[in-house]
Amino acid sequence: MKRIVNSMEMKWLDSNTIDHFGIPSLVLMERAALSVVASMPPQLSQHSTVLVVCGNGNNGADGLAAARLLAQRGCSVIVAQMPDHGRRSKENQIQLHILEQYGIPVFDDIPNGRYACVLDALFGVGLSRAPQGVYADWIDRMNCLEGYKVAVDLPSGVSSDTGQVYDAAFRADLTITFAYAKIGQLLYPGRAACGQVKVADIGITDESWLKRRPSCFAPEKRDLCTIPQRPARSNKGTFGKVLVIAGSADMAGAALFSAKAAYQAGCGLVKICTPAENRAVLLGALPEAILSCYGAGGPDEKKLLSEIACADVVLLGPGIGMDDTAFRITETVLRSADQPLVIDADGLNQIAAHPDFLQYAKPSWILTPHPGEMARLTAKTIPQVLESLLETACAFAGQYKVTCVLKDAATVTAAADGTAYLNTSGCSAMAKGGSGDILSGIIASFLAQGMEPKQAAYMGVYVHGLAGEESAKKTGAYGLLARDLTAAAGRILDQAAQKARKDAIKTEQEI
Repeated sequence: MKRIVNSMEMKWLDSNTIDHFGIPSLVLMERAALSVVASMPPQLSQHSTVLVVCGNGNNGADGLAAARLLAQRGCSVIVAQMPDHGRRSKENQIQLHILEQYGIPVFDDIPNGRYACVLDALFGVGLSRAPQGVYADWIDRMNCLEGYKVAVDLPSGVSSDTGQVYDAAFRADLTITFAYAKIGQLLYPGRAACGQVKVADIGITDESWLKRRPSCFAPEKRDLCTIPQRPARSNKGTFGKVLVIAGSADMAGAALFSAKAAYQAGCGLVKICTPAENRAVLLGALPEAILSCYGAGGPDEKKLLSEIACADVVLLGPGIGMDDTAFRITETVLRSADQPLVIDADGLNQIAAHPDFLQYAKPSWILTPHPGEMARLTAKTIPQVLESLLETACAFAGQYKVTCVLKDAATVTAAADGTAYLNTSGCSAMAKGGSGDILSGIIASFLAQGMEPKQAAYMGVYVHGLAGEESAKKTGAYGLLARDLTAAAGRILDQAAQKARKDAIKTEQEI
Protein backbone atom coordinates (compact mmCIF):
# COMPACT_ATOMS: atom_id res chain seq x y z
CA MET A 1 0.00 0.00 0.00
CA LYS A 2 1.47 3.32 -1.03
CA ARG A 3 1.25 6.29 1.29
CA ILE A 4 -0.10 9.43 -0.40
CA VAL A 5 0.40 12.85 1.19
CA ASN A 6 -1.04 16.34 1.13
CA SER A 7 0.98 19.54 1.36
CA MET A 8 0.75 19.86 5.16
CA GLU A 9 1.84 16.26 5.71
CA MET A 10 4.77 16.69 3.34
CA LYS A 11 5.89 19.84 5.16
CA TRP A 12 5.57 18.00 8.49
CA LEU A 13 7.60 15.03 7.21
CA ASP A 14 10.27 17.35 5.87
CA SER A 15 10.51 19.13 9.24
CA ASN A 16 10.65 15.84 11.16
CA THR A 17 13.49 14.55 8.99
CA ILE A 18 15.46 17.73 9.58
CA ASP A 19 14.63 18.49 13.23
CA HIS A 20 14.09 15.03 14.73
CA PHE A 21 16.60 12.95 12.78
CA GLY A 22 19.08 15.75 12.14
CA ILE A 23 19.46 15.44 8.37
CA PRO A 24 20.35 18.93 7.10
CA SER A 25 17.89 20.46 4.66
CA LEU A 26 20.71 21.03 2.15
CA VAL A 27 21.40 17.28 2.13
CA LEU A 28 17.77 16.57 1.28
CA MET A 29 17.92 19.29 -1.35
CA GLU A 30 21.04 17.84 -2.96
CA ARG A 31 19.43 14.41 -3.14
CA ALA A 32 16.33 15.98 -4.67
CA ALA A 33 18.43 17.72 -7.31
CA LEU A 34 20.36 14.53 -8.04
CA SER A 35 17.09 12.63 -8.51
CA VAL A 36 15.83 15.29 -10.93
CA VAL A 37 18.94 15.02 -13.05
CA ALA A 38 18.92 11.21 -12.91
CA SER A 39 15.30 11.13 -14.07
CA MET A 40 15.79 13.37 -17.08
CA PRO A 41 14.90 11.73 -20.42
CA PRO A 42 17.70 9.78 -22.11
CA GLN A 43 17.32 11.82 -25.29
CA LEU A 44 18.67 14.82 -23.38
CA SER A 45 22.30 14.87 -24.48
CA GLN A 46 25.22 16.46 -22.69
CA HIS A 47 25.10 19.43 -25.02
CA SER A 48 21.35 20.06 -24.82
CA THR A 49 20.09 23.49 -23.86
CA VAL A 50 17.98 23.37 -20.70
CA LEU A 51 15.87 26.20 -19.28
CA VAL A 52 15.47 26.02 -15.51
CA VAL A 53 12.80 28.37 -14.13
CA CYS A 54 12.99 28.91 -10.37
CA GLY A 55 10.92 30.56 -7.70
CA ASN A 56 12.23 32.02 -4.46
CA GLY A 57 11.26 29.20 -2.10
CA ASN A 58 12.75 25.77 -1.50
CA ASN A 59 11.24 24.36 -4.69
CA GLY A 60 13.18 27.05 -6.52
CA ALA A 61 16.26 26.06 -4.51
CA ASP A 62 15.83 22.47 -5.73
CA GLY A 63 15.75 23.88 -9.25
CA LEU A 64 18.89 25.94 -8.70
CA ALA A 65 20.74 22.88 -7.40
CA ALA A 66 19.53 20.84 -10.38
CA ALA A 67 20.73 23.59 -12.73
CA ARG A 68 24.22 23.31 -11.27
CA LEU A 69 24.29 19.54 -11.66
CA LEU A 70 23.01 19.75 -15.23
CA ALA A 71 25.72 22.26 -16.08
CA GLN A 72 28.35 19.97 -14.56
CA ARG A 73 26.92 17.17 -16.69
CA GLY A 74 27.69 19.24 -19.77
CA CYS A 75 24.30 20.74 -20.58
CA SER A 76 23.98 24.35 -21.66
CA VAL A 77 21.89 25.66 -18.76
CA ILE A 78 19.86 28.87 -18.75
CA VAL A 79 18.47 29.81 -15.34
CA ALA A 80 15.59 32.24 -14.92
CA GLN A 81 14.60 33.20 -11.38
CA MET A 82 11.78 35.37 -10.12
CA PRO A 83 13.04 38.75 -8.93
CA ASP A 84 13.73 38.86 -5.19
CA HIS A 85 11.00 40.67 -3.26
CA GLY A 86 12.49 39.88 0.13
CA ARG A 87 10.89 36.44 0.28
CA ARG A 88 13.80 34.27 -0.83
CA SER A 89 14.33 31.31 1.53
CA LYS A 90 17.67 30.72 3.25
CA GLU A 91 18.30 27.57 1.21
CA ASN A 92 17.41 29.43 -1.97
CA GLN A 93 19.97 32.12 -1.19
CA ILE A 94 22.64 29.45 -0.55
CA GLN A 95 21.94 27.66 -3.83
CA LEU A 96 21.94 30.94 -5.73
CA HIS A 97 25.32 31.86 -4.21
CA ILE A 98 26.73 28.46 -5.25
CA LEU A 99 25.57 29.02 -8.83
CA GLU A 100 27.24 32.43 -8.86
CA GLN A 101 30.47 30.88 -7.58
CA TYR A 102 30.39 28.43 -10.47
CA GLY A 103 29.83 31.30 -12.88
CA ILE A 104 26.42 30.13 -14.04
CA PRO A 105 24.39 33.24 -14.97
CA VAL A 106 20.90 33.71 -13.55
CA PHE A 107 18.38 35.88 -15.42
CA ASP A 108 15.44 37.74 -13.91
CA ASP A 109 13.30 36.99 -16.94
CA ILE A 110 12.81 34.06 -19.31
CA PRO A 111 15.19 34.54 -22.23
CA ASN A 112 13.87 33.84 -25.71
CA GLY A 113 15.39 30.78 -27.28
CA ARG A 114 14.98 27.15 -28.25
CA TYR A 115 15.29 24.63 -25.45
CA ALA A 116 15.50 20.85 -25.47
CA CYS A 117 14.01 20.81 -21.97
CA VAL A 118 12.10 23.23 -19.73
CA LEU A 119 12.38 22.56 -15.99
CA ASP A 120 9.67 24.08 -13.78
CA ALA A 121 10.75 24.83 -10.19
CA LEU A 122 8.53 27.83 -9.46
CA PHE A 123 6.18 26.67 -6.68
CA GLY A 124 6.12 22.95 -5.89
CA VAL A 125 3.61 21.60 -3.35
CA GLY A 126 3.23 24.78 -1.32
CA LEU A 127 0.91 26.60 -3.74
CA SER A 128 -2.45 27.43 -2.14
CA ARG A 129 -4.00 29.82 -4.69
CA ALA A 130 -4.03 30.57 -8.39
CA PRO A 131 -0.79 32.05 -9.78
CA GLN A 132 -1.29 35.66 -10.79
CA GLY A 133 0.58 38.51 -12.42
CA VAL A 134 4.16 37.79 -13.45
CA TYR A 135 3.89 34.22 -12.11
CA ALA A 136 0.98 33.40 -14.41
CA ASP A 137 2.80 35.09 -17.28
CA TRP A 138 5.93 33.00 -16.75
CA ILE A 139 3.93 29.76 -16.58
CA ASP A 140 2.13 30.61 -19.82
CA ARG A 141 5.43 31.40 -21.52
CA MET A 142 6.98 28.13 -20.32
CA ASN A 143 4.05 26.20 -21.77
CA CYS A 144 4.50 27.92 -25.13
CA LEU A 145 8.15 26.97 -25.40
CA GLU A 146 9.23 23.91 -27.35
CA GLY A 147 11.03 21.13 -25.54
CA TYR A 148 10.37 18.35 -23.05
CA LYS A 149 8.60 19.70 -19.96
CA VAL A 150 9.71 18.54 -16.50
CA ALA A 151 8.21 19.63 -13.17
CA VAL A 152 10.12 19.56 -9.88
CA ASP A 153 7.88 17.93 -7.23
CA LEU A 154 4.63 19.31 -8.74
CA PRO A 155 3.74 21.40 -11.80
CA SER A 156 3.29 25.04 -10.86
CA GLY A 157 -0.42 25.91 -10.83
CA VAL A 158 -1.61 22.44 -9.73
CA SER A 159 -2.98 21.96 -6.22
CA SER A 160 -1.18 19.20 -4.36
CA ASP A 161 -4.22 18.68 -2.12
CA THR A 162 -7.13 18.54 -4.58
CA GLY A 163 -5.70 18.08 -8.07
CA GLN A 164 -7.26 21.39 -9.11
CA VAL A 165 -5.54 22.94 -12.13
CA TYR A 166 -5.62 26.73 -12.14
CA ASP A 167 -5.93 28.78 -15.32
CA ALA A 168 -2.18 29.30 -15.31
CA ALA A 169 -0.63 25.87 -14.76
CA PHE A 170 2.49 24.20 -16.12
CA ARG A 171 1.78 21.20 -18.34
CA ALA A 172 4.47 18.62 -17.65
CA ASP A 173 5.53 15.57 -19.60
CA LEU A 174 7.29 14.31 -16.48
CA THR A 175 6.98 15.18 -12.79
CA ILE A 176 9.70 14.11 -10.37
CA THR A 177 8.19 14.17 -6.90
CA PHE A 178 9.98 13.53 -3.64
CA ALA A 179 9.45 10.84 -0.96
CA TYR A 180 5.74 10.23 -1.62
CA ALA A 181 3.22 10.87 -4.36
CA LYS A 182 0.91 13.79 -3.65
CA ILE A 183 -2.89 13.68 -3.65
CA GLY A 184 -3.09 16.20 -6.50
CA GLN A 185 -0.93 13.95 -8.67
CA LEU A 186 -3.50 11.15 -8.48
CA LEU A 187 -6.74 13.12 -8.78
CA TYR A 188 -7.87 14.67 -12.04
CA PRO A 189 -7.34 17.10 -13.63
CA GLY A 190 -4.02 17.44 -11.82
CA ARG A 191 -3.11 13.90 -12.77
CA ALA A 192 -3.19 14.82 -16.45
CA ALA A 193 -1.14 18.00 -15.93
CA CYS A 194 1.63 16.01 -14.21
CA GLY A 195 2.32 13.67 -17.12
CA GLN A 196 4.37 10.69 -15.99
CA VAL A 197 5.08 10.80 -12.25
CA LYS A 198 8.28 9.41 -10.75
CA VAL A 199 8.65 9.22 -6.96
CA ALA A 200 12.25 9.79 -5.90
CA ASP A 201 13.82 8.73 -2.61
CA ILE A 202 15.61 11.71 -1.07
CA GLY A 203 15.96 10.43 2.50
CA ILE A 204 12.49 11.14 3.86
CA THR A 205 11.27 7.68 4.88
CA ASP A 206 8.38 6.09 6.75
CA GLU A 207 10.29 6.69 10.00
CA SER A 208 9.64 10.40 9.52
CA TRP A 209 5.96 9.85 10.30
CA LEU A 210 7.01 9.19 13.91
CA LYS A 211 3.77 8.00 15.57
CA ARG A 212 1.40 9.73 13.19
CA ARG A 213 -0.72 7.62 10.84
CA PRO A 214 -1.06 8.62 7.17
CA SER A 215 -4.55 9.64 6.12
CA CYS A 216 -4.39 8.58 2.50
CA PHE A 217 -3.21 5.48 0.63
CA ALA A 218 -3.20 3.96 -2.84
CA PRO A 219 -3.53 0.18 -3.31
CA GLU A 220 -0.95 -1.57 -5.48
CA LYS A 221 -0.55 -5.03 -6.96
CA ARG A 222 1.17 -6.53 -3.96
CA ASP A 223 -2.01 -5.79 -1.96
CA LEU A 224 -3.85 -8.39 -4.01
CA CYS A 225 -2.47 -10.92 -1.52
CA THR A 226 -5.09 -9.63 0.95
CA ILE A 227 -7.94 -11.07 -1.14
CA PRO A 228 -9.43 -14.05 0.74
CA GLN A 229 -7.88 -17.36 -0.31
CA ARG A 230 -9.95 -20.40 -1.28
CA PRO A 231 -9.21 -23.34 1.04
CA ALA A 232 -9.35 -26.83 -0.44
CA ARG A 233 -11.93 -27.99 2.09
CA SER A 234 -14.78 -25.64 1.27
CA ASN A 235 -18.28 -25.38 -0.16
CA LYS A 236 -20.45 -22.64 -1.58
CA GLY A 237 -21.34 -21.49 1.92
CA THR A 238 -17.66 -20.93 2.68
CA PHE A 239 -17.55 -18.03 0.25
CA GLY A 240 -20.73 -16.27 1.27
CA LYS A 241 -24.19 -15.52 -0.04
CA VAL A 242 -25.11 -12.28 -1.78
CA LEU A 243 -28.65 -11.05 -2.34
CA VAL A 244 -28.76 -8.76 -5.37
CA ILE A 245 -31.85 -6.52 -5.45
CA ALA A 246 -31.64 -5.00 -8.87
CA GLY A 247 -33.39 -4.38 -12.16
CA SER A 248 -36.86 -3.20 -13.12
CA ALA A 249 -39.42 -4.54 -15.56
CA ASP A 250 -37.74 -5.63 -18.82
CA MET A 251 -34.46 -4.08 -17.67
CA ALA A 252 -32.39 -7.04 -16.56
CA GLY A 253 -28.91 -5.79 -17.46
CA ALA A 254 -28.02 -4.18 -14.13
CA ALA A 255 -29.09 -7.26 -12.18
CA LEU A 256 -27.19 -9.56 -14.54
CA PHE A 257 -23.96 -7.56 -14.39
CA SER A 258 -23.96 -7.22 -10.60
CA ALA A 259 -24.78 -10.87 -9.98
CA LYS A 260 -22.30 -12.21 -12.52
CA ALA A 261 -19.54 -9.99 -11.13
CA ALA A 262 -20.26 -11.24 -7.61
CA TYR A 263 -19.92 -14.82 -8.79
CA GLN A 264 -16.77 -14.26 -10.83
CA ALA A 265 -15.12 -12.41 -7.95
CA GLY A 266 -15.50 -15.54 -5.84
CA CYS A 267 -18.87 -15.42 -4.07
CA GLY A 268 -20.38 -18.85 -3.35
CA LEU A 269 -24.08 -18.19 -3.95
CA VAL A 270 -26.01 -15.32 -5.53
CA LYS A 271 -29.75 -14.77 -5.36
CA ILE A 272 -31.37 -12.08 -7.55
CA CYS A 273 -34.51 -10.30 -6.41
CA THR A 274 -36.01 -8.70 -9.53
CA PRO A 275 -39.31 -8.21 -11.42
CA ALA A 276 -40.82 -11.31 -13.04
CA GLU A 277 -40.33 -9.83 -16.51
CA ASN A 278 -36.57 -10.40 -16.15
CA ARG A 279 -36.83 -14.12 -15.38
CA ALA A 280 -36.23 -15.47 -18.89
CA VAL A 281 -33.25 -13.23 -19.59
CA LEU A 282 -31.54 -14.00 -16.28
CA LEU A 283 -32.18 -17.74 -16.44
CA GLY A 284 -30.64 -17.86 -19.90
CA ALA A 285 -27.67 -15.58 -19.12
CA LEU A 286 -26.83 -16.69 -15.57
CA PRO A 287 -28.43 -20.03 -14.66
CA GLU A 288 -26.08 -20.28 -11.66
CA ALA A 289 -28.08 -17.58 -9.87
CA ILE A 290 -31.21 -18.25 -7.80
CA LEU A 291 -34.14 -16.05 -8.81
CA SER A 292 -36.73 -14.49 -6.55
CA CYS A 293 -39.13 -12.67 -8.83
CA TYR A 294 -42.02 -10.41 -7.94
CA GLY A 295 -44.99 -9.00 -9.77
CA ALA A 296 -46.26 -5.49 -10.40
CA GLY A 297 -47.10 -4.88 -6.75
CA GLY A 298 -43.52 -5.53 -5.65
CA PRO A 299 -42.19 -8.30 -3.39
CA ASP A 300 -44.10 -9.43 -0.35
CA GLU A 301 -42.44 -7.72 2.62
CA LYS A 302 -42.36 -10.87 4.72
CA LYS A 303 -40.70 -12.80 1.91
CA LEU A 304 -38.22 -9.99 1.27
CA LEU A 305 -37.28 -9.88 4.96
CA SER A 306 -36.73 -13.64 4.91
CA GLU A 307 -34.42 -13.37 1.89
CA ILE A 308 -32.48 -10.54 3.52
CA ALA A 309 -32.04 -12.64 6.65
CA CYS A 310 -30.62 -15.55 4.63
CA ALA A 311 -27.97 -13.41 2.92
CA ASP A 312 -24.52 -12.49 4.18
CA VAL A 313 -24.51 -9.31 2.08
CA VAL A 314 -27.22 -7.33 0.30
CA LEU A 315 -26.53 -5.37 -2.88
CA LEU A 316 -29.29 -2.81 -3.40
CA GLY A 317 -30.13 -0.45 -6.18
CA PRO A 318 -28.80 -1.08 -9.70
CA GLY A 319 -31.65 -0.37 -12.09
CA ILE A 320 -34.52 -0.61 -9.57
CA GLY A 321 -35.98 2.74 -10.66
CA MET A 322 -37.66 5.49 -8.68
CA ASP A 323 -41.28 4.33 -8.50
CA ASP A 324 -43.28 3.40 -5.39
CA THR A 325 -42.18 -0.24 -5.57
CA ALA A 326 -38.52 0.76 -5.54
CA PHE A 327 -39.21 3.13 -2.64
CA ARG A 328 -40.82 0.38 -0.55
CA ILE A 329 -38.02 -2.07 -1.29
CA THR A 330 -35.36 0.50 -0.39
CA GLU A 331 -37.09 1.49 2.84
CA THR A 332 -37.49 -2.15 3.90
CA VAL A 333 -33.87 -3.04 3.19
CA LEU A 334 -32.33 0.03 4.82
CA ARG A 335 -34.53 -0.26 7.90
CA SER A 336 -34.23 -4.01 8.38
CA ALA A 337 -30.87 -5.29 7.15
CA ASP A 338 -28.25 -5.87 9.84
CA GLN A 339 -25.69 -7.37 7.46
CA PRO A 340 -23.38 -5.34 5.21
CA LEU A 341 -25.07 -3.39 2.41
CA VAL A 342 -23.69 -2.21 -0.91
CA ILE A 343 -25.92 0.63 -2.12
CA ASP A 344 -25.60 1.75 -5.73
CA ALA A 345 -27.41 3.63 -8.49
CA ASP A 346 -31.17 3.97 -7.79
CA GLY A 347 -30.62 2.87 -4.21
CA LEU A 348 -28.57 6.07 -3.84
CA ASN A 349 -31.15 8.12 -5.72
CA GLN A 350 -33.85 6.85 -3.35
CA ILE A 351 -31.74 8.01 -0.40
CA ALA A 352 -31.19 11.39 -2.03
CA ALA A 353 -34.93 11.76 -2.54
CA HIS A 354 -35.63 10.60 1.04
CA PRO A 355 -32.70 11.80 3.20
CA ASP A 356 -34.38 10.42 6.33
CA PHE A 357 -33.25 6.96 5.12
CA LEU A 358 -29.78 7.90 6.34
CA GLN A 359 -30.99 7.57 9.92
CA TYR A 360 -30.56 3.81 9.39
CA ALA A 361 -26.92 4.14 8.31
CA LYS A 362 -24.45 1.64 9.77
CA PRO A 363 -20.66 1.25 9.56
CA SER A 364 -21.23 -1.84 7.39
CA TRP A 365 -22.83 0.23 4.61
CA ILE A 366 -20.88 0.91 1.42
CA LEU A 367 -22.30 3.59 -0.86
CA THR A 368 -20.93 3.80 -4.42
CA PRO A 369 -22.05 7.09 -6.01
CA HIS A 370 -20.79 8.67 -9.20
CA PRO A 371 -20.44 12.49 -9.10
CA GLY A 372 -24.06 13.08 -10.17
CA GLU A 373 -25.40 10.82 -7.44
CA MET A 374 -23.01 12.34 -4.92
CA ALA A 375 -24.25 15.80 -5.85
CA ARG A 376 -27.83 14.71 -5.13
CA LEU A 377 -26.82 13.13 -1.82
CA THR A 378 -24.99 16.23 -0.63
CA ALA A 379 -27.01 19.03 -2.27
CA LYS A 380 -23.91 20.13 -4.15
CA THR A 381 -23.48 20.78 -7.85
CA ILE A 382 -21.57 18.27 -9.94
CA PRO A 383 -18.71 20.77 -10.55
CA GLN A 384 -18.44 21.30 -6.78
CA VAL A 385 -18.15 17.55 -6.25
CA LEU A 386 -15.56 17.18 -9.01
CA GLU A 387 -13.46 19.99 -7.55
CA SER A 388 -13.42 18.39 -4.09
CA LEU A 389 -13.68 14.62 -4.57
CA LEU A 390 -11.59 13.68 -1.56
CA GLU A 391 -13.07 16.27 0.77
CA THR A 392 -16.65 15.44 -0.28
CA ALA A 393 -16.23 11.67 0.10
CA CYS A 394 -14.48 11.97 3.47
CA ALA A 395 -17.05 14.42 4.84
CA PHE A 396 -19.95 12.15 3.85
CA ALA A 397 -18.29 9.01 5.22
CA GLY A 398 -17.44 10.77 8.47
CA GLN A 399 -20.90 12.29 8.94
CA TYR A 400 -22.83 9.05 8.47
CA LYS A 401 -20.15 6.57 9.62
CA VAL A 402 -20.22 4.63 6.35
CA THR A 403 -17.78 3.79 3.57
CA CYS A 404 -18.16 6.04 0.52
CA VAL A 405 -16.81 5.02 -2.89
CA LEU A 406 -16.94 8.21 -4.96
CA LYS A 407 -16.43 7.04 -8.53
CA ASP A 408 -14.40 9.02 -11.03
CA ALA A 409 -11.48 8.41 -13.36
CA ALA A 410 -9.52 8.33 -10.09
CA THR A 411 -12.02 6.87 -7.62
CA VAL A 412 -11.87 7.91 -3.96
CA THR A 413 -12.80 5.44 -1.23
CA ALA A 414 -13.40 7.18 2.12
CA ALA A 415 -13.82 5.20 5.32
CA ALA A 416 -15.66 6.26 8.45
CA ASP A 417 -12.38 6.34 10.39
CA GLY A 418 -11.10 9.21 8.24
CA THR A 419 -8.79 7.11 6.07
CA ALA A 420 -9.00 7.54 2.30
CA TYR A 421 -7.81 5.43 -0.62
CA LEU A 422 -7.08 6.78 -4.10
CA ASN A 423 -7.33 4.37 -7.00
CA THR A 424 -4.63 4.26 -9.67
CA SER A 425 -5.92 1.40 -11.82
CA GLY A 426 -8.37 1.57 -14.73
CA CYS A 427 -8.66 3.34 -18.07
CA SER A 428 -11.11 5.33 -20.18
CA ALA A 429 -12.24 2.17 -22.01
CA MET A 430 -14.27 1.37 -18.88
CA ALA A 431 -16.50 4.43 -19.34
CA LYS A 432 -19.45 2.35 -20.52
CA GLY A 433 -22.90 1.55 -19.20
CA GLY A 434 -22.88 -1.34 -16.73
CA SER A 435 -19.34 -0.81 -15.47
CA GLY A 436 -20.60 0.52 -12.13
CA ASP A 437 -22.95 -2.43 -11.68
CA ILE A 438 -19.98 -4.77 -12.00
CA LEU A 439 -18.01 -2.78 -9.43
CA SER A 440 -20.83 -3.08 -6.90
CA GLY A 441 -20.97 -6.85 -7.55
CA ILE A 442 -17.22 -7.24 -6.94
CA ILE A 443 -17.40 -5.26 -3.69
CA ALA A 444 -20.39 -7.29 -2.49
CA SER A 445 -18.52 -10.51 -3.31
CA PHE A 446 -15.49 -9.44 -1.28
CA LEU A 447 -17.75 -8.58 1.66
CA ALA A 448 -19.42 -11.97 1.46
CA GLN A 449 -16.02 -13.65 1.57
CA GLY A 450 -15.22 -11.94 4.85
CA MET A 451 -13.42 -8.71 4.03
CA GLU A 452 -14.04 -5.63 6.17
CA PRO A 453 -16.14 -2.92 4.44
CA LYS A 454 -13.42 -0.41 3.72
CA GLN A 455 -11.02 -3.09 2.47
CA ALA A 456 -13.70 -4.71 0.31
CA ALA A 457 -14.42 -1.27 -1.13
CA TYR A 458 -10.94 -0.08 -2.05
CA MET A 459 -9.76 -3.50 -3.20
CA GLY A 460 -12.94 -3.93 -5.23
CA VAL A 461 -12.26 -0.63 -6.95
CA TYR A 462 -8.64 -1.59 -7.60
CA VAL A 463 -9.46 -5.04 -9.04
CA HIS A 464 -12.23 -3.50 -11.15
CA GLY A 465 -9.69 -1.08 -12.63
CA LEU A 466 -7.16 -3.83 -13.31
CA ALA A 467 -9.89 -5.81 -15.07
CA GLY A 468 -10.52 -2.80 -17.27
CA GLU A 469 -6.85 -2.47 -18.15
CA GLU A 470 -6.57 -6.16 -19.03
CA SER A 471 -9.78 -6.16 -21.07
CA ALA A 472 -8.78 -3.03 -23.00
CA LYS A 473 -5.62 -4.78 -24.20
CA LYS A 474 -7.87 -7.20 -26.09
CA THR A 475 -10.79 -4.99 -27.10
CA GLY A 476 -9.08 -1.63 -27.52
CA ALA A 477 -10.14 1.62 -25.91
CA TYR A 478 -13.38 1.86 -27.89
CA GLY A 479 -14.63 -1.71 -28.02
CA LEU A 480 -14.72 -2.73 -24.36
CA LEU A 481 -18.12 -3.75 -22.98
CA ALA A 482 -19.02 -3.99 -19.32
CA ARG A 483 -19.50 -7.75 -19.64
CA ASP A 484 -15.80 -8.09 -20.49
CA LEU A 485 -14.85 -6.96 -16.98
CA THR A 486 -16.32 -9.87 -15.04
CA ALA A 487 -14.17 -12.66 -16.49
CA ALA A 488 -11.11 -10.41 -16.40
CA ALA A 489 -11.66 -9.76 -12.68
CA GLY A 490 -11.80 -13.50 -12.07
CA ARG A 491 -8.54 -14.05 -13.93
CA ILE A 492 -6.80 -11.30 -11.97
CA LEU A 493 -7.90 -12.79 -8.66
CA ASP A 494 -6.82 -16.26 -9.75
CA GLN A 495 -3.38 -14.99 -10.75
CA ALA A 496 -3.06 -13.19 -7.41
CA ALA A 497 -4.00 -16.37 -5.53
CA GLN A 498 -1.43 -18.41 -7.47
CA LYS A 499 1.26 -15.85 -6.67
CA ALA A 500 0.30 -15.86 -2.98
CA ARG A 501 0.61 -19.65 -2.88
CA LYS A 502 4.02 -19.56 -4.59
CA ASP A 503 5.24 -16.87 -2.19
CA ALA A 504 4.04 -18.91 0.79
CA ILE A 505 5.89 -22.01 -0.47
CA LYS A 506 9.05 -19.97 -1.06
CA THR A 507 8.85 -18.55 2.46
CA GLU A 508 8.45 -22.01 3.96
CA GLN A 509 11.46 -23.26 2.02
CA GLU A 510 13.60 -20.34 3.19
CA ILE A 511 12.61 -21.01 6.80
